[in-house]
Amino acid sequence: MISISLVEYYSNLKSSGVLVISGDGDYLWMKHESFSAIRFPEFITSNPSENEIKRVFRELNCLIVSFCTISDVGQSTNTILYNCYDKNYNQNKLSKNVVRDIRIGQKNLTIEFVQWNEILVNGFQAFHDTRTRVGLSDGTKSNFEIRFKNFALNSGHKALATKFNNEIVAFMSLIVIEDYVIIQGSFSTDEHRKFCPNNTLADFVLNYFLKEGQCNVVSYGLSSIQEDSGSEGLHNYKVRVGFQPINVDRSFVLHSYISPVKKQIGLLLSILLKIFPKNRKLKKAQGIFNKIR
Repeated sequence: MISISLVEYYSNLKSSGVLVISGDGDYLWMKHESFSAIRFPEFITSNPSENEIKRVFRELNCLIVSFCTISDVGQSTNTILYNCYDKNYNQNKLSKNVVRDIRIGQKNLTIEFVQWNEILVNGFQAFHDTRTRVGLSDGTKSNFEIRFKNFALNSGHKALATKFNNEIVAFMSLIVIEDYVIIQGSFSTDEHRKFCPNNTLADFVLNYFLKEGQCNVVSYGLSSIQEDSGSEGLHNYKVRVGFQPINVDRSFVLHSYISPVKKQIGLLLSILLKIFPKNRKLKKAQGIFNKIR
């Protein structure tokens, strides 16, 4: 599979309506949700300058800027980054139970890259079941279509699916750029979890892009900032299937306009979450404010 350059990815984002600017290094800054901006890719850990952060606030018109750094020895961290660099990836390096699960999937499922139209037609159940399993209320048909119709507009975004009897039972949304791959999301139906499709997809990605391909890193993103997101289970899964947990410090810089009232905002978010306990944006916002030091 041919990857695209970061410059091409930037151009694709702009064309699809995403607010994005170039960073001072080999990375981008993009508007995320409606109130924040993140550095992309998130596994970049250099320290942005104060002037660069001010530029992000100004040009992306956001209230919060987020990025990761490596802390000095002895300093506490608040996030885990999951990367795999193993060009010699092999199932034999995994536990016997994980290998068993992968082989169950390989025996019962087919794996293939598919077009986004096929995901939009047949992938909703996997999306809905996954979002419901992690306690979120956003697994609706409209959210699914908005998310993946927009995602499909970028040629750097790929869909990898597992099928049972020619029906999609799980899929991963991937970002393939230069010499790295980011697993942006992974979704599976409740009914077919007995076939271990998530383990099977992870094994395929590491084999295809790292061992057999030209990529130097596959990233499974960051640990969740949401307090009750099932993070322990997700952590165990990612480590079991071959990803290295790397402790990083995830910084959330508040705009000077809202920094003086961050305690009041945190209190308001706690009250709103009691009323709307499954609202993803509220959970995420509370997670951000809980991590601000």
